[in-house]
Amino acid sequence: MNHAPRVVNQYLILELFGPEGTSPIEAELRYDPADPYAVAVVFLMAGHEVTWVFARDLLIRGVQGPVGDGDVVVFPSLDDDGRLVVGLELSSPQGRALVEAKAQDVLEFLARTRLVVWPGTEGDYLKLDEEIAAILVED
Repeated sequence: MNHAPRVVNQYLILELFGPEGTSPIEAELRYDPADPYAVAVVFLMAGHEVTWVFARDLLIRGVQGPVGDGDVVVFPSLDDDGRLVVGLELSSPQGRALVEAKAQDVLEFLARTRLVVWPGTEGDYLKLDEEIAAILVED
């Protein structure tokens, strides 16, 4: 019997920082062991989703200290009430967004991803031989 590792989802409410102040936004963190090095944050907007994919390691390290440059920067911070939060600064040609997640939500999500694929063992979950064979068959 083949037991494929399961996908990990974590629903959360993020605080979106904008010119008029902050506003809550629904989102979901996703981890799929089929892409073991990556995590996604999916913004759940009315009628559609906006997905950002970046390295799981960036999220793991960003809980402890600021990391990243370019499109995704992750950093720990404190909210106005002194609670630990994790900031995500996302940049694209269309603009920039700054959101905060409760650190506890992010830590719970990361703990669950570790139960599925332990950091450092991601390569064991890649099916490179199958992917190469599929490419060779297509030619």
